[in-house]
Amino acid sequence: MKIILPKEHVGLFDYGDLPLFFLAGPVLGGGDWQYTMCGEIRSQLGERDFLVAIPCRYGQAHFLRNFRVSGKTGVYEHQLDWERHYLHLASTHGCIIFWLPEESKVNPRNDGLSYAMDTRGELGEWRGRLINDHFLRIVIGGEKGFPGLDVIERNFKAAIHPDFQICENMAALVSMAIEKANIK
Repeated sequence: MKIILPKEHVGLFDYGDLPLFFLAGPVLGGGDWQYTMCGEIRSQLGERDFLVAIPCRYGQAHFLRNFRVSGKTGVYEHQLDWERHYLHLASTHGCIIFWLPEESKVNPRNDGLSYAMDTRGELGEWRGRLINDHFLRIVIGGEKGFPGLDVIERNFKAAIHPDFQICENMAALVSMAIEKANIK
C-alpha cells in the first residue's frame, strides 16, 4: 500500500500498473474511516500493491503516514486542485470509493458548517459525470445513519440506473471497488 497525501504530486507511471483508489467522503466529523477502509482494501487485495489518495492532512504520528510516498510539492496551489486531479485519475485507473459514515459522536464537525457539505457536492458532480460516461469507476457506500443516504441512493438510481447499488458495509464496498478497478 502506497498513500498519496495532499498536496503532493505523485506520478502514477512511476508505479507501473498499480490501481489507484481515491477515498472520498467526510473528513471533518467523519472519524478516521479512511484508516479502516485502507485496512479493508489491504485485506481483500492480499499481497497485491496499490495506491490510495486520501484527502486528509495527517499529523506525523498517524499510522497511515508510514505508507506515504513522497511527491513533488508546489504543483497544486489548493487542495481542491489536488483532489480533482486524483479523483479523475482514480475514476479511470482504479476506483473512487465514496464512504458516507454517520457523523462522529466523539469528534463531530465543530466549525459551524454542515456535516459532509463538500462530500454532497462531490457526489452531485460525479453523478453528473456518470450520466455522461457510464464507464467511470465509482462506488458508494454508507452507514444507515448518514443523513439523506436514502435520497442520495434514489438520485443515483434515477439518474444512472435502477440497479445502482449503495453498499451498507465497507467489505462489500471494497469488493465492488476492486471489481470496478478490473483487478484480477
